[in-house]
Amino acid sequence: MRPKKRVIILKLALILTTIVITACDNSNTSSGPSNSPIKKDGFAGTTSCTNCHDTEASLWRNSHHDLAMQTATPDTALGDFNASKFEHNNITSQFFTKDKELFVETDGSTGQLEVFPVRYTFGVYPLQQYLIELPNKKIQALSIAWDSRPAAEGGQRWFHLYGDEPIDHTDVLHWTQPSQNWETMCADCHSTNLISNYSLPDDHFETSWSELNVGCEACHGPGEKHTVWANNKNTDNEDKDTDNGLELHFTERLNASWILDSDTGNSQRSTPQSSDVEINACAACHSRRARISNNTNPATPFLDTYTPTLIEQPLYHSDGQILDEVYVYGSFLQSRMHQAGVTCSDCHDPHSLELRAPGPAVCLQCHASNKFTTAEHQLHDSNVANCIDCHMPATTYMQIDSRNDHSFRIPRPEFTTTHGIPNACNNCHSDKDASWAAAILNDNGRLNTTDTPHWSELFTSANQIDQASMEALTKIAIDLSVPTIIRASAISRLRLGDSRAAEQLINRLVISQEPLIRWSAARALQNSHPALTAKIGPVLLNDSIKSVRISAARALAGIDPVMLAPGTYADLQTGFTEYIEAQMVQSERTESHINVANMHRLQGHLDLAEQEYLIAITLNPSFVPAYVNLADLYREQNLEHKAEKILRKGLERISMQADLQHALGLSLIRQKRLPEATVELQLAAESSEATARFALVYAVALNSQGKTSEAIKVLENALRKFTHDPALINAFSEFNAQLE
Repeated sequence: MRPKKRVIILKLALILTTIVITACDNSNTSSGPSNSPIKKDGFAGTTSCTNCHDTEASLWRNSHHDLAMQTATPDTALGDFNASKFEHNNITSQFFTKDKELFVETDGSTGQLEVFPVRYTFGVYPLQQYLIELPNKKIQALSIAWDSRPAAEGGQRWFHLYGDEPIDHTDVLHWTQPSQNWETMCADCHSTNLISNYSLPDDHFETSWSELNVGCEACHGPGEKHTVWANNKNTDNEDKDTDNGLELHFTERLNASWILDSDTGNSQRSTPQSSDVEINACAACHSRRARISNNTNPATPFLDTYTPTLIEQPLYHSDGQILDEVYVYGSFLQSRMHQAGVTCSDCHDPHSLELRAPGPAVCLQCHASNKFTTAEHQLHDSNVANCIDCHMPATTYMQIDSRNDHSFRIPRPEFTTTHGIPNACNNCHSDKDASWAAAILNDNGRLNTTDTPHWSELFTSANQIDQASMEALTKIAIDLSVPTIIRASAISRLRLGDSRAAEQLINRLVISQEPLIRWSAARALQNSHPALTAKIGPVLLNDSIKSVRISAARALAGIDPVMLAPGTYADLQTGFTEYIEAQMVQSERTESHINVANMHRLQGHLDLAEQEYLIAITLNPSFVPAYVNLADLYREQNLEHKAEKILRKGLERISMQADLQHALGLSLIRQKRLPEATVELQLAAESSEATARFALVYAVALNSQGKTSEAIKVLENALRKFTHDPALINAFSEFNAQLE
């Protein structure tokens, strides 16, 4: 389970970006997964592999994959279950053992202390989490975890994953809430061939799976045919199948080597990389993504089973550095390493998961020591600095879990000054500012002095929906030297008009050989001119990749059918059906029902949209976007009384929630109840979760009541936080002009 900060959860959900990892529950019993694996869909089990692959199996045993999930026993649990206590937010939790079973007494869904059985361990280092069974048989990830680091490093203690943040039973992040549900958030990446069979009417899971942990077939695919081949290969009935019964072959490093260039100190791959099989197999779990298919076979193209999050805020910093917990895929695909043909197993042993060499030595496999471990290159004493500190800065998640950015970028402290993003230099030199770091790099000729800006400069600056940003994003989109995921991220943010140039651009993108590019083009059509979408969108409905097809269907949902070419109706209906089916793969997720509701809404099926929004609220009464979207649906129908009612219902459930207060304020304005509206808008604007828009709307409301000076003061305060927001700047200038 990877808890996420509340603000990021809500902001992402409000723009309806489904970011979660898939769910599951029990397979044979009513209290979580069975301890006996189920053979299914050709999966034979790890034990069938070890007879022939003992070396690999030995490396895998006790790896993080092997220990990803275990039945909780006194032997597998690392935490202190000897009647130990932990206090957080005035709740004292106790961990104890009874008859060799593990239990925790802690605050349940009502806020009262209850005793719960601990069913499974989750992970092993630097922390271990515990999966708890609720009375309704759902499995939840407890937010109190065990720090498994040595005591000398601050470990061997219980701690709360959210630190000192007050979390009670009403909070969206409380361990009993849907956001902490094992079936929903964690299961498929800690087990093998796990399929969540969720029944919406019963709110119940009947999950099937092959192995409790991450076994061989989680990465190599179903092995039953391979074991048959292996058993028969020396007989007269030898199987002539050249694939040896396996659908997935990791051959990218086969017969390839890295050849050092003594002049540059860098290495080049002896043969060009011709596929992304390995990276895509790893990405199934080592990425922030949403599942769109129940297919668990890693041989399936990544974008046929998942839609990954692109490089966008607030998951990433504006230049693409990791911010929220995004794992590795999105950052690694930005890197020069990926472009050069480096793959995961060049640096990591795929079975033990350990580095091929310790620390910076892993870099020196391909980068000459006499070029890069020098004071001249590092600008430090070579005994102090190392490659990872400067090129893979770490971010700490879950309080103690430090993870390195895999984009391998060059430190750019000047971006800190202009865009407020971090840089590796000041991570260590925290007593200095970014200007100092930039000056050091400049004095040593390390800053970019060419007239052509690097893609990261364009990407970082293109954060507004304005002409300058669209031009910068377009430059990135067509530049084949830019990493594909950055191009895709830029394309998805485009707002294309109905011009010849826009049509030429999108036509160029939809025929790309890169699925990420075609998928991002389909996403761009969702926010482009209807005429352009109507003309180009149908082409993508028959794409070979599922994520492309369903994104095209989503783009076309709001298009007037008369704008579409004759003969597209059948493809369009197939696309709509496939989109809804993809969302219902995660039918236990509130976000999925919101996405389906939005699809119905775009098609004018407002009654169906209302039903889906109400289902979303029922599934998770603490999920703010469900209330906001339903209220907006009522606004479209001029049913402001119903909009107000649903927003107030949300505030009863989640008090002092800024998005709900802001939406309620707007509803009251539309009802011409300006004084009441101003109160709600003020609460939203002064919230710690306030956005620039909240401040702007509140200031406009004050100004409309003749309180221009107060409005200016609100804008002044907002501009201290949102320094470069153009709407705030324009309003500030306009209101000041009114006083002159």
